[in-house]
Amino acid sequence: MTRRSISWLVPIVLLATCVTASAQMFSRGNGLVNESAYALDRKDWDRGMILARDALKSGELMPGNLPAAYNNYCIGLTGLSRYDEALEACNKAISLRPRQWSFYNNRGNIYYFLGQYDRALAEYYKAMTFSPGDDVLLQNIALTLRVRKNRNPAAPASERTS
Repeated sequence: MTRRSISWLVPIVLLATCVTASAQMFSRGNGLVNESAYALDRKDWDRGMILARDALKSGELMPGNLPAAYNNYCIGLTGLSRYDEALEACNKAISLRPRQWSFYNNRGNIYYFLGQYDRALAEYYKAMTFSPGDDVLLQNIALTLRVRKNRNPAAPASERTS
């Protein structure tokens, strides 16, 4: 082989010996957000809240996951009836991602559980501006209107449903 014919082989040999980059690894904090969502979906409020809190404390969250971590924390705290703390977490999630309908829905749920039905409805209607016709929101609005009507002693009996 001549020197000229060998020179074109060098790049091919180099390509064949290149080492692939490592698979992308995400920080533990991001995994905790996913784990907390899974726990919350199973109504394991305590575990979901703890995992979300740990994710927030880790300092390793990708910026896009920070609102979700606060939202999960809000949901867990709401499930544990820790409404003041839940409201703070929901407010933080909303401040980070103000057009996410589910964050307003979750803040509305806090007001619902506190018996503040008008405030709950305001949150659900705000959420509808970002997700018009959403089934979850429509169900929450219908439930809140029904409960508010039944709990309003000033309403005539004919307006109250049983």
